[in-house]
Amino acid sequence: MAHKLSRQKCGLIGGAALALALSLWTSGCRQKSIDDYLAAGDQAVQRNELTTAEQNYTSAAKMAPNDARPHVALGNMYVTEHNADAAKQEFMRAVELDPKDVRAHLGLGKLYLDQGQFGMAEEQFLAAATLDPANPGPHVELAAVYEHTGKADAAERELRTAIGLAPKDGQPHFALAKLLDKQPGRSAEAEVEYGRAQALDPHLVRAAPSPTAAPPAVAAAPSTAPAAPASSPGAVKIKPLNKNFELTHNSPVYESPNNTGRVVAQVHRHKYVHVIGIAGNWLQIKLRDGTVGFIPTSAAE
Repeated sequence: MAHKLSRQKCGLIGGAALALALSLWTSGCRQKSIDDYLAAGDQAVQRNELTTAEQNYTSAAKMAPNDARPHVALGNMYVTEHNADAAKQEFMRAVELDPKDVRAHLGLGKLYLDQGQFGMAEEQFLAAATLDPANPGPHVELAAVYEHTGKADAAERELRTAIGLAPKDGQPHFALAKLLDKQPGRSAEAEVEYGRAQALDPHLVRAAPSPTAAPPAVAAAPSTAPAAPASSPGAVKIKPLNKNFELTHNSPVYESPNNTGRVVAQVHRHKYVHVIGIAGNWLQIKLRDGTVGFIPTSAAE
C-alpha cells in the first residue's frame, strides 16, 4: 500500500513538473530564433527605433554567424542612419558569407555609386543581374553607373532591358526619358517615354525648369482695393515627426507642401524615407543628401 502511494505521489510530482515546463514555454520562455530577431528588428526600424533594431539584428548575427541575412539587415539600417562606412562593412560581410545574396550586392553597389566608385559599383550590379536575371533593379542601377561615366548607349540598353523585365513599372520609362532628354535630337522620344511613365505611375513628373529672371515690371497705378492677404509655404504649420516610412508609390519631392511648387527630387516605392514633419496631407522628408522637401501622404499609404 505504501509503495502504491509513493508511486502516485511521484506521478503527481512528475505531472506538476511537466505542467510547469509547458507553462513556462507557452508564456514566452522559449529561446528566440534568428527569424524572431530579424522580424523584431524590422518592426523596430518601422517604428524608427534604430537602437532596438540594431540590438535584434546583432543578436541574430551572433546566433547564426554564417547567415548573411542579419548583415544585410544591419547594412540597410546603417544606410538609414547615413553611416556609410558601417553599412559597407556589413554588406561586404554578407557577400563574403553568401556570394549569391542579391540584396547584399545591390546594397554594396549603391554605396559605391553614391561615393563615385563607379567601377566597383558596376561590378556589384553586374553580379546582382547575373544572380537574378528577372530582376529589373540591377539594370536600372547599371544605367546610372553608365550615365555617370558617359556611356549613354550602355545606359539606354540597360534601361530598355529593365523595361522589358518590368513593363508595368513606370520608373525605368521615367529614367529612360530623362536620359533621352539630355541627348540632342531625341526630345520627341523622351516625350513618349515621359508619357508612358506617367500613364503607369501618375506620381512620376519631370522636374520643373529653373525659373528665369523676369523683366522689370511696369509700375501700375495704385489701387484703392484692399490687398489680399499673402500666403506662403512658410505659413503652413508643420507638426514635427521623426519616423521612417516605406513608400508605396513613386513621388516627386516638392520644395513646398503643394504640387505647384518646384520639384527638388524623386523618391521611389519600396524605399524608406525619413519623415521629419507633417503638414495636412503632406509629409516633410529629409533625403540622404540633406535635401528637405514634401511628398503627399498618399505616397506612403
